[in-house]
Order: sequence, then C-alpha cells, then structure tokens
Amino acid sequence: MIRPTWTPTDEQLDAIEQTKKVWAAAEAAEDAAWKATQKLRDAGIPDLAICDHIEQVSKPTLNRRLGPRKSREP
Repeated sequence: MIRPTWTPTDEQLDAIEQTKKVWAAAEAAEDAAWKATQKLRDAGIPDLAICDHIEQVSKPTLNRRLGPRKSREP
C-alpha cells in the first residue's frame, strides 16, 4: 500500500518546529545532567552513593553512560 501524501498546514509545521525545540532542550538537559554526574565521579564520590542520592540513575545506567570507573571503589 502506498502511503498517502500529506501536505501540512502552517499551524502543523509550527507545531512540529515547537516540538523539535522541546526535544532539543530535553537532550541538552540530559547531557548537562550526565556532565554533572561525571563531576561527582571526578570528585571521588562512589558510584553507589551517586545512585542512592540520584534516584533516576542506576548503577548499570551509570556504567553504560559514563563507562566503568578507572579504579576500583573502596
């Protein structure tokens, strides 16, 4: 089945552009959050403490996003 052609209205195009901006802002906020989390690691805070205090971050997610620690935690 051939997909029908869609011609957006100006309002629809504006809504799409606004939504793109929201997604870009969310991505920038997430990047900033991970940079701040890396600073916690750089300050010597153990990963488990980071995960305990920041409930949105699990240890597997932390390791997947920032990689494993260079040295073992005490």
